[in-house]
Amino acid sequence: MRGAGTTRSYLARGGGGRTVTVTAAEPRLATVSVFRSRFRQEVAAARLAGPWALPVLDSAPDDPVPWFASPFTPSLSLAEAVALAGPLPEPVVRVLGAALAETLERTRTAVGGAFQGLGPEVVLLAADGPRISAFGPLGAATAAAEGPGGGLAVTLGYLTPEQVAGHRPGPPADVFVLGTLLAYAATGTNPFGANDAGTDSPDADHTDHADHAGVRPVAGDVSRGAARHRAAERIAHQEPDLASVPEELRAVLARCLAKDPARRPEPSVLAAVLAPSGAAASVSAGWLPARLTAALAEQASAVLALEERKDREEAAPAVPATPTVPDASPAAAAGAGPASGTGPAGERGAAPARPTTRRVANLDRRTLLTGVLSGAAGLALGGGVTAWATDDRPRPAAARNPAARKPHEPVPGVPPTALWAYDMPDTLLFGSPALHGDVLLLPGDSLTALDVRTGRELWRRKEPLDLAAHPLRVDDELLVVLGVQGLLWRSVKNGARRHKVPYEQLLEAGEDMHSPELVARDGAVVWFRGTVEKTAGTGTKTDGTDGKTRTLFAYDVVRREPLWRRPLAENEYVAWAAPHRDLLVSCRDAPRPKDRRKRRKQPEGLQEFFALDRASGREVWARTIGGLTISASCALSGTGTLYAAQDREVRAYELRTGRELWRRRHENPHGVYGMPVLTGDTLYVADNDPTVYALDPADGRKRWSRGTGFLAGSGAPPSVAVSASGATALSLDAVQVTAFTTANGERLWKFQAVGEQDTGGLEPYELLTVDGICVVQYGRYFYGVPVE
Repeated sequence: MRGAGTTRSYLARGGGGRTVTVTAAEPRLATVSVFRSRFRQEVAAARLAGPWALPVLDSAPDDPVPWFASPFTPSLSLAEAVALAGPLPEPVVRVLGAALAETLERTRTAVGGAFQGLGPEVVLLAADGPRISAFGPLGAATAAAEGPGGGLAVTLGYLTPEQVAGHRPGPPADVFVLGTLLAYAATGTNPFGANDAGTDSPDADHTDHADHAGVRPVAGDVSRGAARHRAAERIAHQEPDLASVPEELRAVLARCLAKDPARRPEPSVLAAVLAPSGAAASVSAGWLPARLTAALAEQASAVLALEERKDREEAAPAVPATPTVPDASPAAAAGAGPASGTGPAGERGAAPARPTTRRVANLDRRTLLTGVLSGAAGLALGGGVTAWATDDRPRPAAARNPAARKPHEPVPGVPPTALWAYDMPDTLLFGSPALHGDVLLLPGDSLTALDVRTGRELWRRKEPLDLAAHPLRVDDELLVVLGVQGLLWRSVKNGARRHKVPYEQLLEAGEDMHSPELVARDGAVVWFRGTVEKTAGTGTKTDGTDGKTRTLFAYDVVRREPLWRRPLAENEYVAWAAPHRDLLVSCRDAPRPKDRRKRRKQPEGLQEFFALDRASGREVWARTIGGLTISASCALSGTGTLYAAQDREVRAYELRTGRELWRRRHENPHGVYGMPVLTGDTLYVADNDPTVYALDPADGRKRWSRGTGFLAGSGAPPSVAVSASGATALSLDAVQVTAFTTANGERLWKFQAVGEQDTGGLEPYELLTVDGICVVQYGRYFYGVPVE
């Protein structure tokens, strides 16, 4: 919290010589009960804000002067950066906007409404990406004072149209402010002209307000002064000036600055539009303009020089302990406190919350590095942090452990904290990960086993696997892996090899196997397909394609014996297969009628469903069903109902007869349904809106539908999964995992693997579920996420 009107920041040295920033309340506000309560709330929100917020190492909201400490990171505020380098390049604006939007998505429910923590002085630019140093209206305030009856009058730097109309700001207000900041970053000017419309917001008792973020605008206050009134009128009625904004950003910023809050995008949507692969994936070395990079280097060098100088001055006099922070502290007198700067409106006299780079470089060591705080004889910050002074200064008596939530305690609407994260190191990920009880198996050029509860690596075995590697559970002790050389039986406990069946044992003399891929499994029997090739010198070609034949195999992995093999015709791709009683059901391209007129009437890409006898592989029947084409996504129930999503429709058929049971047509002419998933007594399917639907599998009646919050029409429909308990439905797209209650579709949370990795591109999320945990896969990264 670096609002010039509420706090002051100091550099200090922590345990182990770590440099930290200590942010303390203005003493004149420390005695205001509402301020102290809000201070505590905003520090708590900081702990939930995600990777783009300055971490809170420790805090003391109950000290005579409340404070918290964060790691020191060389950075410039957005106001300083624009003043120093002018408008920022479009890639920088995109990263900045995506990072802030990701932070808003994580925090908006945690703070109970609008975040109200954005401003040009609290948005920081560092060498490794943006940061935000405020976690609510106190930190972003440009001024604050005690109001009547022990309340608090807080002035924010920005108004929104709904605030001008006298309404309390909700989460969409944060998107409006973010749009204003991004327009300022891209152009160097406020899109509504001079920013002279701060809001004085008396707040008598925060517990009386639904928006416990702490600001309740009062309509009468915004009319103070003609300039402020004109600015409010522009925000309420004038369209933003975006002519100087890069064309690629103009449309999305216009949506952010819509007068109607309902038309503004959700933060997750905005983040995905600005940086589809996540802000972290878009940050690279030298992401900032050279002038800003040089300023950050100067700042870092200045602090490093002060550290080294302190270490050399062993005989420096001790700094006396001071019980409170005086209004005119030595640090403030020397310029270590807030420095004057220029905000988006070019308004002089607005005090930034942190010194400029040049000011830091010119500060005297003693005034810069001495944090004059409550109980300054010793601050205990997670292992011992003292204000910078000499070695004979009294040390803290004990370290304080920061308060923390219970590890699995959910926060409504806030993404759950991953129990663990795993990056497959120095390996390639092939095939399909699988769960074997509490063991997660990851096939690659090594087969790796993780404890699904902790993410701890149990064992790793170097294995010649390929793109078709599929671990399969056999019993409590063994697993089978289909690899490039054959079927391998391994111990789940330690990965030791127990058996191996080379593919040669399944083939005839002179044959070779390529690209085996699992198709289906039921009990002890697995079905996999591969390309069988006649080796050189046999002189036999089976289909005119250099002796290569796609073949379907049935194998008993318990008795370790082959059951049958079936060469596949050219139109039999077996993209999916489903065991059903004594049959194995799949589909293929329907044969083209010989009659020209019938051929013209046949739909393009028509599917023909066929069933094989499980015991022999012999074809039992084949038929087209309801005109379904190869674009249809199909699921088969245990009772023999075929559910198919084809473009705008979800349909149900009786497999035995092909009789249509029901169909549900999308109301949107551009709506497309994805893969249906049947779990228990509910059929789940998602569309490209994107919305998740829970349907009655008996008649297709909608039980509930909920949007995921991602951008409508942005691509393929998300996939859907259901937790092991059946209590949570999960939607997976290229940007996020969204959780809903299966009972009524209430949206619970969204999980995004942002700020932690660079996948090199936009990849869809994938999911495995086990009791109490869903394993989220994003590229080669895995997360254990708690789920009901």
